[in-house]
Amino acid sequence: MSTNSCSFKDRCVSILCCKFCKQVLSSRGMKAVLLADTEIDLFSTDIPPTNGNIVGYHVIVPCTSCLLSCNNGHFWMFHSQAVYGINRLDSTGVNVLLWGNLPEIEESTDEDVLDISAEECIR
Repeated sequence: MSTNSCSFKDRCVSILCCKFCKQVLSSRGMKAVLLADTEIDLFSTDIPPTNGNIVGYHVIVPCTSCLLSCNNGHFWMFHSQAVYGINRLDSTGVNVLLWGNLPEIEESTDEDVLDISAEECIR
């Protein structure tokens, strides 16, 4: 992730769901924009999604220009026409979880990240 004066620690963590099948794709999502065209809204995550639908793409080898720009270090990108996000709550269940407070990937468990009701994901 680029560190040239940009920070994503105050951004909200989103639970990303497929608009087609309503399945949770990731509990570590973030609203994003396409670096090459900031008018295009996306969602992104730092771990592979858990769905077979084609809802985005995976950046395998980012170009130097993108790596040097202000980026969040996420390489799984989702089209906003195919995915929607729900703000993830912190452990108190009251406040929105921010990226700066998100546990490292190794510390997360499936129970922690997918603890939302089906109705919440479908809404």
